Amino acid sequence: MASSGDTAGAVHDVVIIGAGVAGVSCALECVDIQLDTVAFEAEPEPCGQLVEIPHSLRNVATGWFADGAALCRGLQDAARTLGDRLQLAHPVTAVDLGGRWIEANGTRVHARALVLATGSARQQLPGAVDGAFGGDVTYQLESEPDRFVGRDVVVIGGGDSATLDALELARQGSSVKLVHRSETLTARHDIIDNLRDESRIEELAGWELESVNGGDRVEEVVIVRRGTGEQRRLPAGGVVVKIARAPRTHLFRDQLEVDRAGAIVVDREQRTSCEGVFAAGDVVAGAYPRVAAASGQGSVAAWSVLRYLQHRS
Repeated sequence: MASSGDTAGAVHDVVIIGAGVAGVSCALECVDIQLDTVAFEAEPEPCGQLVEIPHSLRNVATGWFADGAALCRGLQDAARTLGDRLQLAHPVTAVDLGGRWIEANGTRVHARALVLATGSARQQLPGAVDGAFGGDVTYQLESEPDRFVGRDVVVIGGGDSATLDALELARQGSSVKLVHRSETLTARHDIIDNLRDESRIEELAGWELESVNGGDRVEEVVIVRRGTGEQRRLPAGGVVVKIARAPRTHLFRDQLEVDRAGAIVVDREQRTSCEGVFAAGDVVAGAYPRVAAASGQGSVAAWSVLRYLQHRS
């Protein structure tokens, strides 16, 4: 049965938390298979993390998009078909997974099944504020690819994004210090091989950022050795931070199985460790952070909800 939009006092087939790509995809599929659906989104528009993508998207089968904002507009157009099933500017403030209810804007809403599509949030290092020192500290090198040409740059992180940025900076003539907490890089092996062949990149494994110093512009970065407290000062004209995003699970992470990073553990059908609770998108452990992957997981979650509800009935 289609939802009337009256969320209070009713038990809905499915309640979805989050209206990014995964949440909207799940909601559209749920409505299409005639489940009584309501989705809650804290922001005034559905979008998730799309607006944070500064570069073009050429790996989405539905078209080419100039940047995340352009794709976001398409998502918003699709979401309009949900009508009042999508409750915008309704931040969820409490969740009981076992009881299968949530609270949003002071109203408690019950469901036969829950879908968690809360996404992830960009982490900021206390010692490196995005945009500080006239923009010499950045978390998005893609938005200004030529900013650090020829400068000494410190890149923080050891995954694919950090190592690819380090390689791009080196190709532009920069001397790069790649600083990461782990003793080993987590990037793809082919990227690591290219990185090790690049003489302008020095890898500093097992170090953490302590502070970024300078006047109007960045002048140096202080790093500290994990375990020993040893410090090093690195001359720098720029800092690029590419660290892992944090899953948004603070409202319910103690109610179901999560991994070490706090991301939700699911099976191949997007089922969590809590009965009747499903998860999709970047909040899922081991998620592939791509638009297509989030959309697909949202659809799979809807299908799994349907099977779960059919089995119960």
